[in-house]
Amino acid sequence: MLEWFQGTQLVTAFIGTMVEASSELQVKILRAASSAEDYAIYRAGLEWGLVDPIIIDSQDELKSESRWKDQIKPYHHQVTNLITFCRRLPVTLLADDVGLGKTISAGLIASELIARRRVGKILIVAPKILGPQWKEELESKFNIPTDVVTGRNFVDADPAEEVGAVVTTYHTARLYIGRIPSDRFQMLVLDEAHKLRNLYGVANPPQVAQRFRDVLADRMFKYVVMLTATPIQNRLWDLYSLVELLTVARGHQNPLGASGMFTRNYIADHPSQARKLRPEARDQFRSIVYGYMSRVRRGDANLHFPERNVLLRSVDPTPEELQLIQLIAKPVRQMKNRLAQISILQALTSSPHALASQLENMGRNGTFPAAVADSVRVFVKTMPPSAKLIGVGTLVDQMRKERPRNWRMVVFTQRRETQTTIQAYLEARGIPVGIINGDSGLRNQQTIARLRKDPPDVHVIVSTEAGSEGVNLQAANVLINFDLPWNPMIVEQRIGRIQRLASEFAKVFVYSVILKGTFEEYIVARLMEKLQMASHAIGDVESLLEASGLSKGDSDKADGLEEEIRRLVIDSLAGKNVEEALRKAEESIAQAKVTLAEQEANINEMLGAMDGAVHKGPRSPKLPLAERSMPSREFAQTALTSFGAQLAEDSPELYTCALDGKTELITFADPAPVDDRRVVQFTPSSQAFERLVSRVTQSAVHRVRDLDSEPKKACAALADDWLKSFGSRLQKLGIDKVHVCYSGTALVRVRATVAHDSYERLVSVRCIADEHHCVVGAQGLEPIPSVISKPETVGVDIARIASAAVADPAVAEFCRFYEERKLEEVAAAAGDARKRKRVEDEFTPRIEATLVGLDGGVHRVVMTTGQYEIESQGYETPL
Repeated sequence: MLEWFQGTQLVTAFIGTMVEASSELQVKILRAASSAEDYAIYRAGLEWGLVDPIIIDSQDELKSESRWKDQIKPYHHQVTNLITFCRRLPVTLLADDVGLGKTISAGLIASELIARRRVGKILIVAPKILGPQWKEELESKFNIPTDVVTGRNFVDADPAEEVGAVVTTYHTARLYIGRIPSDRFQMLVLDEAHKLRNLYGVANPPQVAQRFRDVLADRMFKYVVMLTATPIQNRLWDLYSLVELLTVARGHQNPLGASGMFTRNYIADHPSQARKLRPEARDQFRSIVYGYMSRVRRGDANLHFPERNVLLRSVDPTPEELQLIQLIAKPVRQMKNRLAQISILQALTSSPHALASQLENMGRNGTFPAAVADSVRVFVKTMPPSAKLIGVGTLVDQMRKERPRNWRMVVFTQRRETQTTIQAYLEARGIPVGIINGDSGLRNQQTIARLRKDPPDVHVIVSTEAGSEGVNLQAANVLINFDLPWNPMIVEQRIGRIQRLASEFAKVFVYSVILKGTFEEYIVARLMEKLQMASHAIGDVESLLEASGLSKGDSDKADGLEEEIRRLVIDSLAGKNVEEALRKAEESIAQAKVTLAEQEANINEMLGAMDGAVHKGPRSPKLPLAERSMPSREFAQTALTSFGAQLAEDSPELYTCALDGKTELITFADPAPVDDRRVVQFTPSSQAFERLVSRVTQSAVHRVRDLDSEPKKACAALADDWLKSFGSRLQKLGIDKVHVCYSGTALVRVRATVAHDSYERLVSVRCIADEHHCVVGAQGLEPIPSVISKPETVGVDIARIASAAVADPAVAEFCRFYEERKLEEVAAAAGDARKRKRVEDEFTPRIEATLVGLDGGVHRVVMTTGQYEIESQGYETPL
């Protein structure tokens, strides 16, 4: 094994340090294994329970792949972001350009930390508009249950499962983060972290930036990931502020110096402007920034998406649809509840049936005039097919004519009633339709498979938002927005279902079917079209909204754009002229697009590419692959059976498991043979597998056999035989000393730990009787006990085992890496003695060694005194 470290002179010193640190071997109480198989299962459990270090050099070393491999295929730069984070533990800033999937990078980091048992609960702080997107991404792509919580409810927000996430806003976090227990979350993700960039260079730094500086300095979270596509807006102070946050989180002194020194060394214009970097300081500035930040530009990523064609499909509303709008216009205007107004107006543009259903429910609970709700319900029953249905039918006819066999379309709607109406209308025209919604989870993948066939079994899928979460619809190239959400993030998510890198199409077509001459056309569609076109160029809807003033920023109140649309629609229904307000909103979107393009150019000028910013840290440790005496499937099956489980194979890779009075469907396959959350997966890193490992290893086990059969009787018989050889017989045998000798193996779990990482090895130490023996009294002749609390009593030399175990070369290599990291980190803490001490403590490896198993035999060497007579003369002789 030492060939890994030839030429590494530090190894000997590390081993010596470890031996000194492990002068006392911890010992578990060992119970006797019931059989050789019992001990083998226990050993396999120990092996599967070992903690791997958070040190990754390539995607081949990932342990979290089973959590996401069926949902995503990460790009090279996203895996690189994960590797960068692991090298820079415990905090880093990812500043990739917009559209490159920083959320996916953060999800990969979280998943890897979960798989390596470092993280269970995660806190994400993000703008309010991004909350639903975080929830959808984490749950559908990474299998991390997520809650979106704001306001006072955040204080009690605690994921119910062992693994889970909470998403909140900057506004909520600023107010309440100090009231949550410091150990509730192990990981913090700060999305759109540029919201914290005004710590310096302004007269009054925002409270939210100051609050998070304190949170990071206090190390409230073990791991921190910061995300932003715009680390600098216009001023160098933006980057200085972000570097300050990163350095306090790592216990460093800001390498850019105090604010005065930063001004002198880096700012070429007036400090209040700080828009120009001194040319002679550019290389040093970039080197320092990229020491804390990772950034990939869109051009460098070399990713090519299908071209997006956004088209409006205006249809003339039927007279009945215009009458329906007039029927509810006044009651809706008179409502005080703004959210209810938005919901009704969105139902109105979805379908008459969706509107009738919602008003019927609201009339029943008293939140809408029941008489109006009844009249709407009666009126809708008499209405002919809506103009939108006819418009979709026309589009379908067009597709059938242009591509008779191989066309595929996805129709999105927010309402279940509308989905049913679309399905019935198209099927009546002889067009098979697939359905995706929140209740058809088991059938969703089957429906998509029918769409992918060539030719497809179904050409049209009608999907709701709930059903489309995590669904990949790249087999389609036509998307129809049957109704337009007022949240542009939802529109972007819809488009993202088909506009994917793996698409075989050069272009995707996005149609929004709208009622001509209504508020849906001249307000909702008008604004959404502007945002979609601008975001396609810029790549970031949220940044557009913020730059245009259509987002409420840190506020927890209703989203700015939805409220703006509501106000315009209500005014329009009241007969007011809203053209001027609409024109201003469009101008603000156009100006935001220009501003963001200027910002991106400014960032590129300031920071350039990361080409020269290669990692300069210590060489990664080359650690051996973990050895498993049982494959995961064999271990799980054997362990379950040992606990009394009754396993019956229902179908390939799917079993019924009856254990502890509970019956459930389980699988040992990865991926699971069916897409059903009820199926419990017993695969490495799954919660069920981890719980099984814990159950197997909860009590330590030994398999120490007694090699001497009834040693006391055997001693007496040997002495008597010897005496008989010269005509005497034994009168009495006294036991003087018993040397208990152990031969076999000792299992030692060695754990090397720093503040943010650890590494466990199961070291098997070979024991020979010449080295492992001890002297005891007559009790040494007793049979080996079923419970061994002191291994010395069976001859084990604890000191020898400790020395052999902690000298493991792989543990030494892990410690070498973090000793070198410590030198770097202590140097970065500069002259602050407190910071230096804290950093030194965090990166100093500490070793623990625990005896967790024995497998071998015990024999005895007994010193006795025999009393006997020869010719009536008594003798006493040591035997």
